[in-house]
Amino acid sequence: MSKLIQYERKQLILEQLRGSELAHIEDLVDTTGASPSTVRRDIDALVKSGRVIALRGGAIKLNERPSELPTSAKKLINREAKQAIAAAAAELVNDGDTVYIDSGTTTLQLMPLLRNRRIHVITSNTQIFTMVPGDKIRITILAGDWIAGIGSIAGSLTERLLNDLYFDKAFIGASGCSAKAGINTFDIREATKKRIVQDNSQEPYVLLDSSKFGKSTLCKALDLGETSLITDEYHELLAGAKSYLVAPAPDSAPEPDAGQ
Repeated sequence: MSKLIQYERKQLILEQLRGSELAHIEDLVDTTGASPSTVRRDIDALVKSGRVIALRGGAIKLNERPSELPTSAKKLINREAKQAIAAAAAELVNDGDTVYIDSGTTTLQLMPLLRNRRIHVITSNTQIFTMVPGDKIRITILAGDWIAGIGSIAGSLTERLLNDLYFDKAFIGASGCSAKAGINTFDIREATKKRIVQDNSQEPYVLLDSSKFGKSTLCKALDLGETSLITDEYHELLAGAKSYLVAPAPDSAPEPDAGQ
């Protein structure tokens, strides 16, 4: 089976768990139409990712604390919205800029749009290795600890390097955005990295698709009031941001009123 089918099957399992406290393998076989051995493998993967908890007797339940989805899964979520956000962000980049691109699937969408710009990209996003940059772009990959599941470089070495670097534009990713937790992420190393980049950038932007609104994960990275957000749909939380831009949908005219 393809990865897409496997991902959809796991989503069916999670959806059933949201509607009931517990689920057993036989229930999930009926729900997914997959074999018991396939369902067991899916359950093992969900347990390892921290999204579900295995109980005695073969039952499982949702883990109340969400965990970060791997990049391979996140690429499938809100793809068109992320592309629209990236297109709006790319319009802000000028030739000669030094640009920081953070980890994340939305920020990664920027790279194909910048391939013909004469810019210097500094990034902690290892997914950039899957793309062929244009001849005009100079790319610097930061050193540090590799967080394999999200394709990111972070940690104390990364922080030391970032403390001495300054950017014209920075495009920062996030796992969630809420009134209490602000711009947040699952990993303290990622949160620290985002704070340094925000402080060392003339024009920092957080790229956030609308599925992230209302979500609070482990670590607060930035106060909502100090951030400029680029997203795909208006949400009431945007009123608390420093500024915001709602990216126009594909084949539509730009929005006349972005937040100031």
